Amino acid sequence: MKMFKILFTLYFIIFFGCSSVQRKNIGEVSKETLNINKEKSPNPEALRFYLDGQLSMNQGDYSMAIIEFQQALELDPATSAIELAIAECYWKLRKPLLSKKHINNVLKTNPFEPEALEMLADQMIFDKQYGSALDPLTKLIQKFPNRVKYLITLAEVEKILGNSIKSIDHYLNAYKIDSTNLNFLETAGRYALESDNVVKALSIFKQLTIEDPINQNYLSIFTELISREGKFKEGITHIENLNETNGEKAFRNAELGKLFYRNNEKNKAKDYLERSIENLNSNPGSILSLFEIYINDNQLSEAAGVADKIISNFPDDWRGYYSRAIVYLNQENYKSMILLLEPIAEGFEKIFSIQYLLGIAYNRFLDSENAILYYNKALSIEPNSKNALHSLAILYDEKSQWENSDEIYIRLINTDDKDAQAYNNYAYSLVERNVKLDQALEMAKKAIEIEPENPSYLDTIGWVYFKLRDFKKAKKYISQSVELNDKNAIVLEHLGDVLMETNDTDEAVELYKKALFIDQDNSRLKKKVLSD
Repeated sequence: MKMFKILFTLYFIIFFGCSSVQRKNIGEVSKETLNINKEKSPNPEALRFYLDGQLSMNQGDYSMAIIEFQQALELDPATSAIELAIAECYWKLRKPLLSKKHINNVLKTNPFEPEALEMLADQMIFDKQYGSALDPLTKLIQKFPNRVKYLITLAEVEKILGNSIKSIDHYLNAYKIDSTNLNFLETAGRYALESDNVVKALSIFKQLTIEDPINQNYLSIFTELISREGKFKEGITHIENLNETNGEKAFRNAELGKLFYRNNEKNKAKDYLERSIENLNSNPGSILSLFEIYINDNQLSEAAGVADKIISNFPDDWRGYYSRAIVYLNQENYKSMILLLEPIAEGFEKIFSIQYLLGIAYNRFLDSENAILYYNKALSIEPNSKNALHSLAILYDEKSQWENSDEIYIRLINTDDKDAQAYNNYAYSLVERNVKLDQALEMAKKAIEIEPENPSYLDTIGWVYFKLRDFKKAKKYISQSVELNDKNAIVLEHLGDVLMETNDTDEAVELYKKALFIDQDNSRLKKKVLSD
């Protein structure tokens, strides 16, 4: 007869899908409840009214049911089942205050009456009065400490209230009671991760890897947590023990390889990862560590091989294409990057890295329209990506779309007042246009204040001073830039231009020649050298 089962629905939906366990309804317990005192038989007339009330209730006539139950209650006022039946009917009639009144009547006589506490907890949860639900749930656990359903419901309520530690502990207690249900332990681990309780999460996922040693996801999470704590040797020992106890597995070797790599034991890392790559499993993520090793060691052929295997075995995983594109990028093979990524870009339209790499490839391939297209697609996914914003601003600048580039530079500066690159690039854009030179000078000063030994930034502020015809300061800063890097043709040309203005003609020509040697197709430099 219990009509609402929020408490139990919550528990069983979480762990058993659509299955449910029925509480004893009032009709089922009526004779038991009406005969609590075995020396006293239930009032026959009260029982008749009670059963008639049940019939009306089952037919949905809650008002008539209340009348029948009230008649029964007058004849047998000490019976909790009748009070709870009335409470149920009032709840169905959306009269929660009257419902709670009858529930509390039962609890005054018996503060730990399970049916009353369950009903009260259900109603409070339904009304989202989660704090108030704690009291009846706690009493139920006090009375039935080994009933998992109460622990889980209390855990979920504590989670909603933001008490993650209590919620986790309740799930762990539930697991102690029923250690056959790993869902309890896994949920505790998930909540520990969500609350950034790394110590608790690490302990839980370590236990999960022991209880379910073939679950790759558990081991992967354990590896990331142990790495976050910097306890690489502890993690290595644990996984080696798992291999020894349960037999060697490729996915465990892959995780071992990741830990050895992060612990700067590159040779051991390679050994484990190369062994694991021959047995690709359902999670290619661990194999990417081998790719990372090869890339960092500039072993591009080997890195390409790893990427190709991921693409071949996991064509729906974007990371394989991304990895292969990174190899092409290192090889400056931009056409192959485009041929690889363009056909799959739409399928991975929500993957920032794919769109951004395509923007880079088209930019390096001198296709500015497509570069702008894919940079903007990348920014639609991650609007605050500094790399994408800087790349797009530079491209707009090169195409003289200054309204767009200025907007991005201002946005970058307003977002991060320590973004030296944004200050510098904005200043250089303004000085090249020969506009707002005072503002350009302020931007350039900010850039070298943040990075005083950046040769590009020193050249920019020197070039601003040149345009302001302060040749002394121009020479000072651009000379410092050349001292730090004398392989930049533009900076050498700038210094030559300054020296021309100060009548140091011979030295200026030598700088032009040096710049032309670096940039041999520069027609402007050729004219400057020949004009001498």
